[in-house]
Amino acid sequence: MLSNHTPSVRAQFTHRRTYLRPLNEEGTRFETVDEAMSRVVGHQRWLWERQLGRDLNTEESAELDELEGLMRSAKVSMSGRVKWMGGTALVRERSAGAFNCSFSVAYTPADLVDIFWLLLNGCGVGFKPVTGLLSGFPSSIKKITVVPSTRTGRGGEENSSESIDMAAGTWRITFGDSAKGWAKALGMLFGEKPRVGELILDFSELRPGGKRLRGYGWISSGWQPLATALERIAGILQEAAHRPLTKGEIIDVVNFLGTVLSSRRSAQICLIETEASNLDELLTDLEWYIEFKTDRWQRGEGQREQSNNSIGFTRKPTAPVVSYLLKRILPTGEPGFVNVEHARRRAPEMEGLNPCAEILLPNKGFCNLVQVVWHRFNGDLAGLLRAQYLAGRANYRQTCVSMRDGVLQLQWNDAQKLLRLCGVSPTGAVAWDGIESPEMLEAARDAAVSGADSMADEFGAPRARRVTQVQPAGTSSKALGLEGDEVHEGAHLALSRWIFNWINFPSNDPMLGAFRAAGYDMKPNPNDPTGVIVCWPVEYPASSKFTAIDLVEGEHLEVNRESAISQLERYRLLMKHYVDHNCSITVSFDEAEIPAMVDWFMEHWDEYVGVSFLKRNNPLATAEELGFKYLPQECVSRERYEAYRRRLSPIDISEDKSAELLDQGECATGGCPIR
Repeated sequence: MLSNHTPSVRAQFTHRRTYLRPLNEEGTRFETVDEAMSRVVGHQRWLWERQLGRDLNTEESAELDELEGLMRSAKVSMSGRVKWMGGTALVRERSAGAFNCSFSVAYTPADLVDIFWLLLNGCGVGFKPVTGLLSGFPSSIKKITVVPSTRTGRGGEENSSESIDMAAGTWRITFGDSAKGWAKALGMLFGEKPRVGELILDFSELRPGGKRLRGYGWISSGWQPLATALERIAGILQEAAHRPLTKGEIIDVVNFLGTVLSSRRSAQICLIETEASNLDELLTDLEWYIEFKTDRWQRGEGQREQSNNSIGFTRKPTAPVVSYLLKRILPTGEPGFVNVEHARRRAPEMEGLNPCAEILLPNKGFCNLVQVVWHRFNGDLAGLLRAQYLAGRANYRQTCVSMRDGVLQLQWNDAQKLLRLCGVSPTGAVAWDGIESPEMLEAARDAAVSGADSMADEFGAPRARRVTQVQPAGTSSKALGLEGDEVHEGAHLALSRWIFNWINFPSNDPMLGAFRAAGYDMKPNPNDPTGVIVCWPVEYPASSKFTAIDLVEGEHLEVNRESAISQLERYRLLMKHYVDHNCSITVSFDEAEIPAMVDWFMEHWDEYVGVSFLKRNNPLATAEELGFKYLPQECVSRERYEAYRRRLSPIDISEDKSAELLDQGECATGGCPIR
């Protein structure tokens, strides 16, 4: 059993710069780890007491203390959204701000308002474009004028407004200086459109970029990205004069909405369904979609980077279709493919997925997640089952909120009350001693479900429709690392047991001096003239999935050469014995494996919902051999790792006062928001 509770340097910095909130508008004072923990636990207490209508009793308070102990020992974690927003006044008014992800069809102006509002609140969005009601401008609108802001601070009108001057032939939409104002203004743009000659997009009430947003805590990007996006969206509506928008145009609109956000990343996934099963049918139906992101940067369509795009099959595709898609995916990673038929066997109301694809969602559905670090319970199955039970109870409490916030359509609240979707996920799964035991997996599943059900029964509320899932858990797993015991992310195997993780810092970051004094290797970032990369040593737990290599120099490595079939079989095992929703993993593969992968999909299609794919690189290849200037994660031997560790001095992270998020080389879009 684990006795070390000392966070690694990587975990300390990841947690500090991702989840500790500023205590002043200047961003010079931040929460301590204890203050952030008190805020998150206080959020759980508030949810529980509000539902009960009374203070917690001694037994209930003891349960919260037990949950807090598991979080402090890095064995259980709330979602990144809750760690950032939980316990704030804002999420008591706008519950969506504490939810990871959501899904909506994009069919009406109100749907677009909802999608924009959720993105502005930090909630990732899955969407499905539906043609018919979203339409272009009248052909009379020939001119689009942008009125810039000259404001130097906040204080502008918060509510948006529109005015029509038929005599002058103008239609003015004035954007209010608030998230609600921005979302409502988008509804004005897509609502009833007057037959005038000029549209005026007026941003004069908006604050400049660089100002911290009250309540949210992140930095405003200002009016310019919004103006750029809305001008491009207006151009789409001009092109679509007097006709409905196409699915591709709706995707572009939603993608543009993701480009206006502040210092957190947007997260989107687009799902389009098809009844095609053979290749000719698929290309006739969706070749435009398959090619949608091809050469996007060269064509000036960089906004399309905002979403992962996936095809939803309602019938089993043939082997040539799967082979074609895997070959397409190998260089680009897209489009993904989803077995909608099987997803609906698991979740009859399913219309789509969240951006990481671990949650099966209805139209107007939300998800919120918790994680349990499974490998830290090796040899202690009873302890793991207790942690799963408590996590299920905590997760269910997070569903007990109203989604009525003055913007979202009422269907969001209805779906939330009826479904109460939970998402208890493992991380560190590949190093757990029960990962290949169906009986232990089912026990872990049943404990989480029992926890959620018991909480629902105590509240006299509907039980959660689904409870368990596996999420990618990238940033959150890094924040859970302990010295010598980092966390394999979700159900993934790390690149190597020992790595040098090169992390980018701005060249003026005040912590660089501390790293230099402590003996850390540092060098200019060859991809960023304003950055410096610092080498953090990282050690993961042992796993039977690693390949051991002994070099002639006497050095020992353990690297990830796991086959695609092995990864898919772990997915299938988890889906069969643990998961209610979906297991979100990224399967790395090379071209030689495609025939075997096609055979696997033909045999196991009815057990599959969806995974992501990534071209596998040789873990021992150098940056030069792979065509990069440096590798964010460099595989190293145990001996190199230990020698580097020995020469490092401790770092005092309490001196870190920067608000800069760390660039850890993860995917920039399409994943759940890190905050």
